[in-house]
Parts: sequence; structure tokens; C-alpha cells
Amino acid sequence: MVVLLTLGNVLLPLLYLVVFGLYLWLFLDDHPWPRKVVSQLAGVTCLIHLGVLILQGIGLGRLPMGTPLEFLSATAVSMMATYLVIERRIKVKATGVMITGMVFLLQFVSSAFTETNTQASPLLKDPGFAGHAVLVMLSYTALCLSFLFAVLYLVQARQLDRRQFGLLFRRLPSLEVLERMSVGAVKIGVPLMFLALSLGHLWMYDLADRLPSRMASKLTPWDPKIMVSWVIFLGYLIGLAGYRFLGWRGRRMNLLAVVAFIAIISTFGLIHHFVPSFHDFANTESAWLQTCTLCLVVMPFRREENVHE
Repeated sequence: MVVLLTLGNVLLPLLYLVVFGLYLWLFLDDHPWPRKVVSQLAGVTCLIHLGVLILQGIGLGRLPMGTPLEFLSATAVSMMATYLVIERRIKVKATGVMITGMVFLLQFVSSAFTETNTQASPLLKDPGFAGHAVLVMLSYTALCLSFLFAVLYLVQARQLDRRQFGLLFRRLPSLEVLERMSVGAVKIGVPLMFLALSLGHLWMYDLADRLPSRMASKLTPWDPKIMVSWVIFLGYLIGLAGYRFLGWRGRRMNLLAVVAFIAIISTFGLIHHFVPSFHDFANTESAWLQTCTLCLVVMPFRREENVHE
């Protein structure tokens, strides 16, 4: 098993680099060969990655999300898989270079560095908590992708306003398609968040029954992180209802998606550092906040760059 895990640790960033290279080739040249094979290779890479995580979990005896580097790897495969679902629905591959660039970076960092402190929460051995943690990661990964697609929408809209019709403008999808991709990511994230919150509540009450009364009294549904999560869920649910029934569209809708995600990161950052909570898992929360911050400040292209033929 050690040999397989070592091989996977080396192979995964290389595979994601190849996937990124194919998406980049497709973005720059719109060649039919990468268009034909890149999604299949990305899907196979995801399956290999999931196999490595399963082996890692068996070896550790817990969910492999207990340390920052483990969490980065899990986020990478979550982001890649969620993107492939959206790509298959919308049938647009031009944005893959941005997503796979971030996925490669996350997995490269996870594979390249070694952690000296590998202590993780014993709760990751509990199936209920593990399921809750996976659903939370998937839901916020989808919301992160919604944010990225909304940013691309605003970039494309700005180029239209300035009449800058370079390579980026020609390769990015239309504003309508980018909006559909952003909303599609929210449609994935909102149900997953509801399942995560529901399972989290069930797990919390089950855990309270197994703990001494003094410790069980600290478990409360009024915990600030839980309350904020419900507010986030309701906010995005209202946004979907407005999109579906009230005709909320265009620049304002996508700007709202960007502001909402930045508000999420800021709020959880403040709670993580300044508000006491039983829902405190320092290693994974720090990694999650750092990953989301990376989404805010790093894009695999320069927003102001326009390449003309």
C-alpha cells in the first residue's frame, strides 16, 4: 500500500499537469484533438485520485482530510469532479484551463510537501462526521466554482464594454453561458449544503447522546458557524429562486455572486479567529480558508491581458 500511495503522490500532479496542458492547448488553438480527449483524461484522473484517497483512508483508518495537505488534495479532486459535471451539462470546455490550473496547483502543493504534524481530529473516524465533512467540502467547492465563473462573466462583460476583442474574449464563452455555469454550480452546491447541514445536525445529536452531559452541553445548533451556514444556504436559495422566477440576470446577479462568496470567506475567517465555537477544526478550516483565498487572488491568466492576432 505504501508503494501505491507513493506512486499516486507522484503521478497525480503529473496527470493534472497534462490535463491542464491539454485545456491550455484547447484554449490557445481550439484544436480538435484536445477537445476530443481532455474531458476523458480528466475523468480518469479523478477516478485515480479517488482511488488514492480511498487507499489513504484505509491506511490511516479515517477520512483523509485531517491535515492541511490532505485537505488540499481532497479539494483538488472535488473541484475537478464538480467542474466536469458542469462542463458535461453546459457542453463548454473553454473555462477548463482556469479550473485545472488551480487543481494542479492544489495537488502539487499537497504532493510536494511533507507534514511534520499529522495529528488529526479523531472525529474523522466517525462515519457520520466524515459524511458531513465530505458534503461540506463539495458544497463549498461548488460555490467557489460559481464565484470563479461569475468573475469570468465580469471580465468578459468588461471586455465588451471596452471593445477589447483579443484571445481571451474569443475563447471565453458568451455572457449567457458563463452565467449558466455560475448558476449551475450554485444548483449543485445548495442541495449539497442542505444535506451537509442536515447530516451535521443528526450527527451532533447522536454524538451528544454518547458524551458526558458536561461535554454534550457544548453541542448546540446555535453555534455561530452553524447559524452562518444556514444563512449562507438561505441566501443562495433565494438567489436561485430569483434567477428562476423573478428574472434576476446579468451583471448585477454575477456581481452579487462574487460579493457573496467574498463575504463567506471573510465571515468564516473572522469566526475562526475571534469567535469561540465547538465547531473548531483548526487544520482543515485553515486549509479551507487558504484555498478559498487562493480562488480570490489567483487566476491562471492576467485579467488585463488581451492577445491580438
